[in-house]
Amino acid sequence: IMAFATNDDLTVYIQDIFDHGVSDWSDELALAETDVTNQIRIRYWDKFEDKAQFDKTKLVETQWKPATVYRALSAYILPKLSTFRLDDTFMEQTAFYKTQYAEEINTQFQLGIEYDSDGDGSITESEITTMTQTRLYR
Repeated sequence: IMAFATNDDLTVYIQDIFDHGVSDWSDELALAETDVTNQIRIRYWDKFEDKAQFDKTKLVETQWKPATVYRALSAYILPKLSTFRLDDTFMEQTAFYKTQYAEEINTQFQLGIEYDSDGDGSITESEITTMTQTRLYR
């Protein structure tokens, strides 16, 4: 089963993420992966490609790992750990990782979405689509 990020990936960003009474964040990571995939579809695929042809298994998992971890932490994991009170460290971390997510996903769109269109397991230059705009069109 393909996954953009795993429980092990979370510990790279927050070493003690499993010290709060939860031993598995797979569901939250799956929700975050769906969010990342939806952003790819909304901002790229559905604008330039046939909606029916999208196959998320042709995306390169490693390209979306940081964005998925940041999204999971900011939208699903840290809010569950939060008390939503003043000086709540989890709320501070939520804000930080929300910003990290936005920066990371924008960076990946600018670098170019790697999509293995022909399914051969390798990415050629023609399978990388960049989403930068250098001119404002009116």
